[in-house]
Amino acid sequence: MGPENNKQSEQAQAAFPVMKRVRKSTGGAEVESIDLDLTPFMNVCMIIIPFLVTMAVFTQISVIDFSLPPAAQAGAAAAAPAESKDLDVSIVITNDGFRIVGTGKMLDLVPRLRGEFQFSALRALLQAVKFQYPSQKSVVLVVDSDILYDDIVKFMDVCRESQFPDIGLSGEIR
Repeated sequence: MGPENNKQSEQAQAAFPVMKRVRKSTGGAEVESIDLDLTPFMNVCMIIIPFLVTMAVFTQISVIDFSLPPAAQAGAAAAAPAESKDLDVSIVITNDGFRIVGTGKMLDLVPRLRGEFQFSALRALLQAVKFQYPSQKSVVLVVDSDILYDDIVKFMDVCRESQFPDIGLSGEIR
């Protein structure tokens, strides 16, 4: 086995020479090796990294908190007292306008003017409800499917401004 190993190693050395290197030259002059200067790149990184970190603070994702209204249960409604201090306030929003509906009461429809909802009238009505029921904190928005998302957000903002922080969403209009 000894002579065969020597032949194989000689063949491997002939096929893959250890120090055989092709020298390229341009017009007979030798080319110097150039060191890459990374200083400008490092300077750019030193500027970009703090900039990106500070931008992360300025870009915040805003979230609108809302809850779904509880499911109506027949047994729970019969057990509840007839007179309660809390009012079930719902705002029914359609393409024609909006209407505030309370426990057993329904206010007149506030129509749209020139295609816009009257948010100032909503604010005044909600403040009147808050004056009569100061402990009331929840309101349910009953939204028609044709209402734009921006309008729903504006309704939610007006409800929060009028001190109704617990906002529920419903999609059924009866």
